[in-house]
Amino acid sequence: MNIRKILPFVFASALVFNVACSSDSDEIAPVTYENGILISDEGGFSTPTSNVSFVSNDLGKVYTKIYSTNNSNESLGNVLQSIGFSGDKAYLVSNVPNKIDIVNRYTFKKQTTVTSNLDNPRYIAFSGNQYYVTNNNFYDVMKMNVYNTADNSFVKSIDFPRSAEKIVEAGGNIIVQTDGVTYETTAPYGELPTGYTITVISSSNNIDKVITLPSNGIIRDLISYNGKPYVLASDNTNSYIYELNTSAGTYQTTTLTAIPQAQKLRITDNKIYFTTSGNKIYTMNFGSTTVPTAPLATSTGNLYGFNVIDGRIYVSDANYSGDSKVNVYDATSGALLKTFATGIATNGFYKN
Repeated sequence: MNIRKILPFVFASALVFNVACSSDSDEIAPVTYENGILISDEGGFSTPTSNVSFVSNDLGKVYTKIYSTNNSNESLGNVLQSIGFSGDKAYLVSNVPNKIDIVNRYTFKKQTTVTSNLDNPRYIAFSGNQYYVTNNNFYDVMKMNVYNTADNSFVKSIDFPRSAEKIVEAGGNIIVQTDGVTYETTAPYGELPTGYTITVISSSNNIDKVITLPSNGIIRDLISYNGKPYVLASDNTNSYIYELNTSAGTYQTTTLTAIPQAQKLRITDNKIYFTTSGNKIYTMNFGSTTVPTAPLATSTGNLYGFNVIDGRIYVSDANYSGDSKVNVYDATSGALLKTFATGIATNGFYKN
């Protein structure tokens, strides 16, 4: 959920009511959704228009609304925040209403719904026989819940002082982004940092340590690559990638000099990819300190969802009241390979 997008409406008490969009591809669904990309369509916030789309690996087939299609037209909810995987299950984390729908990731038939102790759930990670869910209402709820994967029973919550956003597993620990962005309460609702901490949760589900990063800009993203966590921060002049050593509580910094407002980070196949607020997509070699001087590609519209999967870059041009658009680029050349329509406010891409 893009908080900044909705804040002006919240403060004005004038939420926009969206109508679910239809697509010709809704009428035909494949038997399974293997060998492709699941796409989370967040929905319109004030009405239950969340859903999931799917594109095949060859980009030849696109199916929208696969959750409702395979579950008797059941509504998924208002805000599908993220998707996580464990075995043959996909966990659909809905910020509104407070729930996690667990489906078979290949048939998309719902198996159960988890609601226990959820309050504005955001992101999910898995370690061992448990899963971990951040909850953040950007006011007085900032916590991480722990559940057993076997029966989805609630284990415990851990509260944080300022935020609870992205969450990943790295090196047997759970890493939580416990600082990020907040907003001014009056127009133009400018961005403000909440702080600069990343919290390490041990295998015993206790806080092991808190790593405080430099007070540069705002923490934007947290990912895991080859067993290590990486954090992206940015300001109006530069951007920064931090490689965390969770055992020592230290970090190494790569400064992306003269590249302001980096927003999203991915690392795959020894390549770093990141986007900026100007819709630019950059790449550089993993481990290199040579900052790219030109973007690999520049996307259109409202760049919201982003991922790099099997040599392709997937980005969404999100629409909050109608069909979004997805652009697919070659991850080496930056050439545009495909454009297709998805659901309302497309926010994520997941290899299935």
